[in-house]
Amino acid sequence: MPAVRKQHRRGTGQDGPSMASSGRPRPPVFLRLSLSGALHAGNSRRGSKSGLPFTGAVRRMVRQELQAMLRFDPNLRWLFTELPMLDRYQAAAEAGFQGVEVAFPYEYPAREVAARLEANGLQLVQILSPFDWDGGERGMAALPGREEAFKDSIRTAVDYAVQVGKPMIHVMPGNMRPGLDRVECMQRFMENIAWAADHAGPAGLTLILEPCCRARFPDFLYHRLDEGVKVLETIRRENVKLCFDTFHIQMEEGAITDRLRAAWPHIGHIQIGNVPGRHEPGTGEIHFPFLFAQIESLGWDRWVGCEYTPSGPTLDTLGWGAPYGIRDPRKGASRTSKRAAC
Repeated sequence: MPAVRKQHRRGTGQDGPSMASSGRPRPPVFLRLSLSGALHAGNSRRGSKSGLPFTGAVRRMVRQELQAMLRFDPNLRWLFTELPMLDRYQAAAEAGFQGVEVAFPYEYPAREVAARLEANGLQLVQILSPFDWDGGERGMAALPGREEAFKDSIRTAVDYAVQVGKPMIHVMPGNMRPGLDRVECMQRFMENIAWAADHAGPAGLTLILEPCCRARFPDFLYHRLDEGVKVLETIRRENVKLCFDTFHIQMEEGAITDRLRAAWPHIGHIQIGNVPGRHEPGTGEIHFPFLFAQIESLGWDRWVGCEYTPSGPTLDTLGWGAPYGIRDPRKGASRTSKRAAC
């Protein structure tokens, strides 16, 4: 097999996520909470005598402060599943989210998805390259004999992504069937990812790789964060990053704050899910207020994906997000007036 072509790192990617563009310190949680509640109240009562007298300048200032907060986006394959897929975009926006992830959007034309995003003021953050998930596949990037199918899937994902706002593309390696040599498959994986990065790069697209825990993906090619780091350090492509999924990291390795800091220069996306059960913050052993504070202290200015199974109806399980402008729209702006215990 041909050797993987190496490229030297350049720019700021070598240092991981950049600091917030404003350079200003982030306001404390209680102040952000007050700003968030005030903004929602001001927006919901605009034009009313009882509304807050927000001028356009004040409203812009408040929004700038809120932009310094962590930004969360729900994976619509996991959240708002009470609704048909195309209705989930509006539901996410009404709950205060400004971005979404959609694992496999390909069943709908790109123009339809783009229209839903625009109508609801949403950014599409991440998609997966297509493969037969329902048929048991978990990607194909490492599988011998699937090279052309893999390249076709990347071409499809890139073509779709450029029409819907250029989300990151998550690429999965596939399951190691009995008889496959793991070392050979890892080499094939790195070669295929390098090719995919070179194909996606001219379009301004980033690829995401994610280690998945043995408990959920026993036959996956790689399970640990350091294995993902090794892939990135070997192929040396600026537009390939790791996803730090709190559920998978906690299940497989533990000590998630240490893991986060160790892999920080290579992380391009963060996803949250609690342990056990992979439910929302506040339902398990991970202390998310501490973890969120650590992420903020490192200067994270990208998205944090919500990839978990809600423990109840989605809107009933969003209390953890109140400090970040996430709310149950059925309860109005009062949702943001008190921090939920996580």
